[in-house]
Amino acid sequence: MRKKIFLILVIVESLFLLFWGIKSYYVVNLSQKEIRKVEEKLDQLKSENQRLKEQMNSLEDPFYLEKMAREKLGLAREGEIVYKILPAPAEK
Repeated sequence: MRKKIFLILVIVESLFLLFWGIKSYYVVNLSQKEIRKVEEKLDQLKSENQRLKEQMNSLEDPFYLEKMAREKLGLAREGEIVYKILPAPAEK
């Protein structure tokens, strides 16, 4: 009788430890996935930060400022004529 009770207790404890281990593995796996996502986002932000720093440094160059004003704002020097090429109308 004692052997049966001991065996049942060992089985119950083993099952408890098994399920606890599976749950722990699942939590660790989810945490690792989250860490990978955060690291990828960090890399993207670092790249964006570097690009913005380069753009900020470029703004100190008068040639670049003029180029941006021409492209983004459609500005021109006095006496220049700005031509805009429009896309062809879509065929029906």
